[in-house]
Amino acid sequence: MQSDMQSVLFLALELFCSSLAIHILIWRMLSPRNQLVWLSAILLLGPLPLLGIYLRPLGGLLCGLALLLHFVLSGVYLSLYTLVAGFSPSIGILERVEESMPHGLQRHELAPPWFNDKNLSGARRENLVATGMIRESGGLLHLSSRGRLIAGCFLLFRRLLGLPDVAKG
Repeated sequence: MQSDMQSVLFLALELFCSSLAIHILIWRMLSPRNQLVWLSAILLLGPLPLLGIYLRPLGGLLCGLALLLHFVLSGVYLSLYTLVAGFSPSIGILERVEESMPHGLQRHELAPPWFNDKNLSGARRENLVATGMIRESGGLLHLSSRGRLIAGCFLLFRRLLGLPDVAKG
C-alpha cells in the first residue's frame, strides 16, 4: 500500500513538473497574450501523454489519484501565478530594501519611481481588456456584461466577509 501511495505521489509530481516545464518553454518561446487560458490548457492537457505511459503498469485508480493530485497542485499554481506574474508593491519594496543592504534604507526613500500607472494598473488593465472583462472606448473604460457579473460576484462575496468595497478605498 505504501509503495502504491509513493507511486501516486511521484507520478503526480512528475505530471505537474512536466506541465510546468511545458509552461516555461512556451512562455520563453511565445509569450502568450491570454496567459491564464494558455496556462490552464497546459496544466489540463499537458499531463495526458505522460499519464498514458503509466496507465497500464499502475492501473486506472492509481493514475486517477495521481491526476487528481496533479490538478490540486495545478490549481494552487494557477492561484499563485497571478501573484508571481503581476507587479507587487510589497515585493518591490522588499527588493528595494534588499538592494540597500547591509546599510539599510530610510523610510522616505521607499517612494520609488515604479509607483506609476503602468506598474500599478497598466498590466491589470491590459489583462482585463484581453480577457473581455472591460473595453476601452474614447479614452474611457467600460465593463462588459461578463466583467459586470464577475465584479458583482466579488463585491457580494467581499460584503459577505465584511470587507470594504475596494473601489471606494
